[in-house]
Amino acid sequence: MSQENVETVRRSLEAFDRRDRNAWLASRHPDVEVVPAGVWPEADVIRGPEASWDFYVAALDAFEAANFGEAVELVDAGADEVLIHYGQTVRGKTSGAEVEFVFWVVVTFLDGKVVRDHWFVDQADALEAVGLRE
Repeated sequence: MSQENVETVRRSLEAFDRRDRNAWLASRHPDVEVVPAGVWPEADVIRGPEASWDFYVAALDAFEAANFGEAVELVDAGADEVLIHYGQTVRGKTSGAEVEFVFWVVVTFLDGKVVRDHWFVDQADALEAVGLRE
């Protein structure tokens, strides 16, 4: 099942990059929640597939087009978790400023669908969350 989860995450990221809302939502569990990294201005937990979609679209609309699905490393972290490592430079739409987009996300599955995206700034924290070490 874990390799299946990695492929589900990959398809979900590709769907998001295409802004294929229906395909992306199909990968989400009805009880999905997004736990943003503590450094984000929006630090409250987002609940539900529609709210998760809206949150991600709004957050990434601040940047020029970037294919986040292409700039990731996916790690099979067990039967029900996948670890995503994002690492790329993005450019602000308004300012033109370049910033490093470096985060780790623990994606948890339930019944074959994503039930939780937990974002981390620190790699060690993300690895600890899935029971791995650097």
